[in-house]
Amino acid sequence: MGSSGLISERKSKVESISLTQLFERECPYYMSYGMSFNEYWYESPYLAKFYREAYKLRLRHEDTFMWNQGMYIYEALCDVSPILHAFSKKGTKPLQYRNKPMLETSTDLQTEKEKAKAKEIKQKNEQLKARIFFENWARRTAEHFNK
Repeated sequence: MGSSGLISERKSKVESISLTQLFERECPYYMSYGMSFNEYWYESPYLAKFYREAYKLRLRHEDTFMWNQGMYIYEALCDVSPILHAFSKKGTKPLQYRNKPMLETSTDLQTEKEKAKAKEIKQKNEQLKARIFFENWARRTAEHFNK
């Protein structure tokens, strides 16, 4: 058999899978995404696309949640580690655990930085206004005495 025999053999394998079989095989996956049987079979095909995208977003959110949880556990272990050391001195205490969640703390820091920057800009503007006022006053006074 030549190469044409292989091509026809491949075609027959590909053509042997019907669309019905393909959709039946995929149905449980979409149902695991939260899509109902009726939505999968009888509603718009775009609905399946949106369920798949929503599932990917949920996975991304869960991954971020678990990563943040790991950061909290890591930080807690680091804070308690001074007393876990075998040769730690008597009376050693663990470091204090954070008072606020990480995201709240970082937002507070950013807000404080923004407030400080705004205050600094306002102060510079006030100094500039005062300088301009004084220079104008000095110029008018000098012009008045020169006449």
